Amino acid sequence: MFSAKWKKEAKLLDKAAKKFLNYKRDLLTEQQIEEIGSRREDLHNARKAGDREKCAEASKQLQATCENALPRQQSQGWFEENLEVLFVAIVIALGLRAYVVQPFRIPTGSMQPTLNGIVATSVESTDDFPNFAVRQLQRVSHGRNYVDLVLEEDKRLRQSNPIVETQFMHFFTRTYIYFDDGTELTFPGPKAALLAYDRHSGKGFGLAEKCLYLQDKSKLPPQITPEQLAQLPFDGSRKKPQAIYLKPTLPAGTVIARGYIDSGDLILVDKVSYHFRRPTRGEVFVFDTREISYIQSQPNPGSHYIKRLAGTPEDELQVQGNDLYINGGKAAEAGFLKVMSQENGYRGYDPNGRLANRKVFKARKSNIPGMNEYIALGDNSYNSSDSRTWGTVKEFNVIGPAAFSLWPFSSGHWGTIK
Repeated sequence: MFSAKWKKEAKLLDKAAKKFLNYKRDLLTEQQIEEIGSRREDLHNARKAGDREKCAEASKQLQATCENALPRQQSQGWFEENLEVLFVAIVIALGLRAYVVQPFRIPTGSMQPTLNGIVATSVESTDDFPNFAVRQLQRVSHGRNYVDLVLEEDKRLRQSNPIVETQFMHFFTRTYIYFDDGTELTFPGPKAALLAYDRHSGKGFGLAEKCLYLQDKSKLPPQITPEQLAQLPFDGSRKKPQAIYLKPTLPAGTVIARGYIDSGDLILVDKVSYHFRRPTRGEVFVFDTREISYIQSQPNPGSHYIKRLAGTPEDELQVQGNDLYINGGKAAEAGFLKVMSQENGYRGYDPNGRLANRKVFKARKSNIPGMNEYIALGDNSYNSSDSRTWGTVKEFNVIGPAAFSLWPFSSGHWGTIK
């Protein structure tokens, strides 16, 4: 029952040698297999005879035979080890993103003040910029980038699509301004922030006014001839509305953008919950825009949207005054009450589109998998493109609830999203 330590060690070594044979048999020659078997037998006999010295010698021989049976692999250097760790980390991150949580950056202000989108603020002079140390601190705390784009010489916008918005690394929005001499400028924000400007708040940089950007051809001055129109830079294609730039030449000294851009909130989307429960009315959720035709017809359609889930299948919505009614009663969920309070930056619900003039907007229920409908509304109702404009969200579009606001830390939204 009780064995000496050296006998136990010999027994464990024999067991290990047996596993080695089983796992590596296809790599060993017949001669090596026979030799290992012989060494195991010597060890077994020495242990059984109780001869400690012979057992120690047999153990040494068996261990050396196993170690030398296969060519040794060269140990990894620091670069290979770190590369392997990095590769494993990337695989784990991709797996988490695909099946558990997905990071998502909010690009617009449609959910403000619940969540922040990208906000650009214009300033008169670079003298208003803080020093370098403060700017770096604000970059970390606010996600704030300072920008000062000024033309050093006369530039003319190129003929087609002179201003193009793109996504960088899935999290960052960049807008490129192309000129007919082949040069370009990079603006670290969305196209809307570059073109628009609100005189009351100072938000945006107003490039549209400097080049007389028009989204609607019907608003062209009557004196513009077809020949002149053909020479004007425009956005779009035959399938999408054209945006015209009536002043394509920008003189030297034109301030393209001067001020700062605050990053939109970076949130984590829970991709697991909806596998075990239905989407819940009143929660903030994220969905993709596949087959939502109105969104896909726009010049820069977003691939994912974030809104508050206002209607589940068979719900009937109506706006009375600035209040939201669901199935005949005033909405009672906490998120809706915040919007209807018209306090702390909330303005209530704007009765337009499918909810204009007290119309009833219904989400349909379907027996076809993935075809149930949900109604999505932005908390910033007066400045939100949502279901009132482009219709319902199909169940197959739904990604998951917005779970956690991760960054910037000083946005006031860090933590669980409600």
